[in-house]
Amino acid sequence: MKFINKDIKLGASGLKLYLLMISLFFIFLVKGEVTPKIDWPVFMAQHDLVWEDLPLQWNEGAFCGNGQLGMMIFVNMKENGIVFQLGRQDVTDHRKAADKKSSIGADGATVMLDYPRLDIGKLILHPAGKIISGTMKLDLWNAEITGKISTDLGEISFTAITHHERMLNIVEVTSTEKKGNLYLPWKWDFRPGNPASPRVQTRPNQNRNKGYVTNPDPWIQNTGAVSVCVQPLLAGGDYATAWTEKANDNKTNSVLYLSIANEVPKSGVSETVAKNEGLEASKVNLDTLKTSHRNWWHQFYPESFLSFPDARMESFYWIQMYKMASASRADGPAIDLLGPFFQMTQWPGIWWNLNLQLTYWPFYASNHVELAENLIRLLDENFEALLATFEKEKLGDLAWALHNYWLYYNYRGDWKSIQEKWVPKATKMVKAYDEMEKVNQAGQFELLPMGSPEYKSFTLFENTNYNLALIRWLLTSLIETNEKFNASQQQVVQWKRKLEKLVPFPVDENGLMIGSNQLVDVSHRHFSHLLALYPLFQLNPEIPENKELCEKSVKHWLSVENGDKLTGFSYAGGAALYAAIGDGNSANQLLQQFLNGDGGKGIVFPNTMYTEKRGKNPTIETPLSAAASITEMFIQSWGNKIRIFPAVPEKWENASFYHLAAQGGFLVSASKEQGKTVWISVKSLTGEPCVIKVPDWEEAWQVSNPGKTKLEKISNGEFRTDLKKGEEILLLPGNENVTAVISPIDHPANEKNYYGVKKGKQLPEDLSWQLPEFKPKKISK
Repeated sequence: MKFINKDIKLGASGLKLYLLMISLFFIFLVKGEVTPKIDWPVFMAQHDLVWEDLPLQWNEGAFCGNGQLGMMIFVNMKENGIVFQLGRQDVTDHRKAADKKSSIGADGATVMLDYPRLDIGKLILHPAGKIISGTMKLDLWNAEITGKISTDLGEISFTAITHHERMLNIVEVTSTEKKGNLYLPWKWDFRPGNPASPRVQTRPNQNRNKGYVTNPDPWIQNTGAVSVCVQPLLAGGDYATAWTEKANDNKTNSVLYLSIANEVPKSGVSETVAKNEGLEASKVNLDTLKTSHRNWWHQFYPESFLSFPDARMESFYWIQMYKMASASRADGPAIDLLGPFFQMTQWPGIWWNLNLQLTYWPFYASNHVELAENLIRLLDENFEALLATFEKEKLGDLAWALHNYWLYYNYRGDWKSIQEKWVPKATKMVKAYDEMEKVNQAGQFELLPMGSPEYKSFTLFENTNYNLALIRWLLTSLIETNEKFNASQQQVVQWKRKLEKLVPFPVDENGLMIGSNQLVDVSHRHFSHLLALYPLFQLNPEIPENKELCEKSVKHWLSVENGDKLTGFSYAGGAALYAAIGDGNSANQLLQQFLNGDGGKGIVFPNTMYTEKRGKNPTIETPLSAAASITEMFIQSWGNKIRIFPAVPEKWENASFYHLAAQGGFLVSASKEQGKTVWISVKSLTGEPCVIKVPDWEEAWQVSNPGKTKLEKISNGEFRTDLKKGEEILLLPGNENVTAVISPIDHPANEKNYYGVKKGKQLPEDLSWQLPEFKPKKISK
């Protein structure tokens, strides 16, 4: 053990006593190891979504997914059926790119008309009797949905999963419905989705949608052991949905296997792939399939842990972890606004001016960065095309996506990939910005009129803080990376010169402006003009004058016109902004407003899905970004420092987390009891230097590896250590006898299982788009 604040001089006898005390101390502390004591099935069960009344629409439904394939499950009382709304994230059109699966990045292609998501359709389970009532549950630990539906002829129950290791939805059905002694059969009904762009369906009178030609009608074949629906596309290729049912002898139990294949741009292949997937699975023991599915999820959750006193918010956080893994997989497509949970929407794809970036924020600190690999692949494969097709006035949207790219490798401590993969893209980004710059009379670089996302209907403004913040981050990070590798020294000199001469952020008496010729004078949902604070930290809030500016800017943005135009992601973003300046109370207040639905134009539903336009347009990024805002209260790692409990609300006296990730490649664990941080553990994955900042500490006692790992005090509450790859250090604020144990906060029984539709709380009306039912002319082959 080592006191880091002073030198201690001891005689021989004193030294022996001191060493004895050290030995005893380490025995008490279990050799400096962190011990998780978490009964995961029990812990996760308190956060299961429980439907005491049946969900009657998408906005209330139970959802499952494997990162590419997914379902939303609810009941349609008018049709007397249990609806399994189907989705697969890469089922998009590909007009203007016949040789690719998607036309993203193709010249002139738009997400609205050329590569929108397409509606696959739904499978409806009709019981023999009339549905009266029922309950459902989403078992988070096992990623499994169960339902019990009472009818006037008995009960029909189901268990549904989207298998994580296969492109397969599985639904097991059991029924007690009968008349007299005769058991009655249920019926499956597949309804193909309309193959037209959802934007055209929801906005048919919009000028640019007129003249749109829809895709051909699908064809359905119900012969043999497998039924299939094949949807051809005008651009070439097709996708297919296949299902097969395996029933027991007395027809009271069956298992349905449904697969969706998308082999675009190939033609005539998806049908065979989809059929084979279901047939092969039907030959495997169902328990074996369930076990392999559950095993993936049982490995996923324990990769990190977070528990705190607010039971509702804790449940919300863990449901977002489930949603995150249901919506993303490393080898799948990047997440759009829907994820694999398709719903008719006027925004059927990826949006770049905030949505894509926010969607991926929770992946990093939660230690699930591997699931964000699909975004890296999207940018790797399409960066040149995107850079060429992005309007110069909207360069900031692509530059912001590069920040997510940088975060992905930074949280892994992978500086080599940053140098080899990110630096070339960032360099081209800076060059693209060169075309939007001018030199003023003072010799400063200014920006020509550019957009600040959606402000005053995409009006262009000079020196937008949105773009200035992104340019400063690009230059700062390019300089840091190239100096680390002693590379591109001539460019480093040029970048430093540009950084020095870049015009300052435009400010007024209310803080950061939209641009030098535009005040923040109307309520606006985007916080893009505040990126210099979060997430880019080009304004360091630990510098007093910067903190004052940031506080004033955030407060004004949230309050102008009483926040009339704020929406869900405004509250989630505002919470992250307040957390960045260390104001945990305000961060918590905004998150409570978001969860309450007290403010904003969007709606958080009982299943934690979020939509705008009064229930009609899902945007998955908002609840996911709220989960990221929660982690910002517990750990932050910007500016080459790991901050422990930087913005925890005062009333959360007890909290703990395990293996949350930090930039530079670190896994961090910590515990707070009675308002004080009692221990911290940091593990290095790559061997990077580490600075640890603990606001409520003055000193730190090194428990693990005493004398082996150097610990240096920089100032009160701030310490530097140089861990080797794989090494871990455990720190205490003093010589207390503390055991480093991670365990959940105990919540009262009446605060558990907050989410799901509760008795009598179903939505009073269907908030989905009310469109004519799609009736294809040709439905059989």
